Amino acid sequence: MPSPDDVFNDLEGDRQSRAAEIRLIERLIAAAGSDDEKAMLRRSLVLLAYAHLEGFCKFALLSYTAAVNAQNLKCREASYPLAAAGLSKLFAALRDPNSKHKIFNRAFPDDTQLHLAAREQIFVEEIDDVGSEPLEISDSVIDTQSNLSTNVLKKMLFRLGFNYPIVDRHDTHLGLLLGIRNAIAHGDRLRVPKPDQVRDCVGAAFALMEFLQLEVYGALYDRAFLRASSGGAEAASGVAV
Repeated sequence: MPSPDDVFNDLEGDRQSRAAEIRLIERLIAAAGSDDEKAMLRRSLVLLAYAHLEGFCKFALLSYTAAVNAQNLKCREASYPLAAAGLSKLFAALRDPNSKHKIFNRAFPDDTQLHLAAREQIFVEEIDDVGSEPLEISDSVIDTQSNLSTNVLKKMLFRLGFNYPIVDRHDTHLGLLLGIRNAIAHGDRLRVPKPDQVRDCVGAAFALMEFLQLEVYGALYDRAFLRASSGGAEAASGVAV
């Protein structure tokens, strides 16, 4: 079972390796002999900064869920957001329109309200046992949708019980990074970011990676993944580090 320090060190090593690649491109830009080369490298740097931010985001949040899963908690012991994330299969069964009552399936095959009521009855019958289910958070909770906007990042943090509103402070620079990255990735060969825009994009990537690393470490160190009655802080309130 990894300790908070173990996870922090893993994230630090990953973040530093990504930063080293970004700094290498920055040095190549400074040494480039022509404006065309500098422009090409600035475009490449924005794409690289975004790719590393998205990759680190996935790595950091998956490291968190893996560390929480390794705690071998019951759902009743976990914070409410994590318990809900861990019961995704149960909720999916409740919402599944193809799941129908075995008796009324032939008589009323298209009565959606009737079959929903049947699924709801099963859910209520099993609800007392839900808290005893082992907590297992699926990797599917971490989905950047290949378009890591402020809202997408907030959505993932919300589902895991982090302090998601704090991401708004990075909205301007993350929006700039995503906008330039999308323009370049979608074929706009004329889009050459200015040097100050590149600095803002790289700065946003570094700031968000550090933010995520500290949030994950803080949540593990403070045991914010536990429900208040189980001895942990309410994860939904967030962890400020």
